[in-house]
Amino acid sequence: MIRHRAFLLLIPLLFVFLSGPVLAAPADTPFALGKHYFDQGRFDEAYKELYKAFKQDPANLEVNFYLGRAAFETGRSEEAVMAFDRILIADPDATRVKLELARAHLRLGSRELAKQYFKEVQATNPPEQVWKNIQQFLDAIDASEKRHFINGTFTLGHAWDDNARSAPVSDKISLGIFEFTLTGQSAKPQNDQINNATLVLNHIYKNEDYPFAWKTSATSYNALYGSLYDLDTNYLGLTSGPVFQGEKTIWDIQAMATNIDVEHERYQSSFGAASSFTAIFMENLLATFGIKVEEKNNYIDPERDATNLMYSAGPVLLDGPNRLSLTFTKEVEIAYNEVNSYDRFGWKLRYDRDLPLDFALFAGLGYTTTDYDEEHPFFGVFRADDVQELTAGLSRTLWQDQAKRQALIAQLGHTYTNSTSNIDLYTYRKNVTELSLTVSF
Repeated sequence: MIRHRAFLLLIPLLFVFLSGPVLAAPADTPFALGKHYFDQGRFDEAYKELYKAFKQDPANLEVNFYLGRAAFETGRSEEAVMAFDRILIADPDATRVKLELARAHLRLGSRELAKQYFKEVQATNPPEQVWKNIQQFLDAIDASEKRHFINGTFTLGHAWDDNARSAPVSDKISLGIFEFTLTGQSAKPQNDQINNATLVLNHIYKNEDYPFAWKTSATSYNALYGSLYDLDTNYLGLTSGPVFQGEKTIWDIQAMATNIDVEHERYQSSFGAASSFTAIFMENLLATFGIKVEEKNNYIDPERDATNLMYSAGPVLLDGPNRLSLTFTKEVEIAYNEVNSYDRFGWKLRYDRDLPLDFALFAGLGYTTTDYDEEHPFFGVFRADDVQELTAGLSRTLWQDQAKRQALIAQLGHTYTNSTSNIDLYTYRKNVTELSLTVSF
């Protein structure tokens, strides 16, 4: 219905080319006053006076025409239909009345009747612009009757990572009063280049007989390293569930499953459920809330099998070309081996701004703190990590088709990560710069 209301606003453009009822009304006070109120946009007052005029002269076509229009503007769509029907009985070829009648039926949800009247006017060979405008209405009605919608994004990226294995800042690791030297591939930072591809496909099923839509999303991510082949990663995720949408709220409930392969061997899978709720409090302020629970299976190290529970919440502030979002997260992971269990809290602040010439910039700060539940058996301490992230970048829309919601966007971004831990092995620095190209469809 929202789609219909938007298109209904265009229909007055058609009336410039089409004639209305010809019969003149007597200069009675209720009709003259009602028409005066109508021309001023005072539709409630106009309706009251025009209804008085109708009771005085029910057969008058012009009175019925303006009564129908005033009834429509005040939400009395059924009365509008009756008024326009009375005119068509007397004048079956009144094209402007048919357009008004089509608009009223469209608001009432009678799309087939609306299409019938639009096509009848179109068949009279109206001026070209009128014909095109009517065709836009017909196309919009056909689109609103669709039940299956598919959209998505495809991204190709190339990244430069100066510490691909997240190696510690020093290969000298303290162990109480002792110190030992790391050896092997993770002893020192190694840089590499990564080619990656991400495909997101969404399918939405809508049926007006149900108070919700059904959304299914599939995500595929593949990362191929230039020289550190053992880090090659393949990720596949699938979610499906209902989406309830109100005037100012969106609530979804999703079942989910994931699978991760590393170096073409199965690494981890998970299944669970997630739910998110978005509410618009004011025109430029909204907030999101989310919860997710997952059961993780680790095929390389079964002691890392775990149940993960995550909560998130935060506001989003919109101000013209500016967008500011803040997200808080709380995560609890209960692993098979308690040494891998942890509590984590974090927040992310991000700023986006649209710039001239289809450019946009973004910048963000992030922080997470993690406390593990059991003393590390080798280092003899309860591991505690703090991770800070700084992100900044620039994007540009290279091409866009708003009607089809298609776009091609290039983006260049950089992320600096600083991790500190009470165990030297997990203290590291990392810089990642990525250039990507995204097509949405």
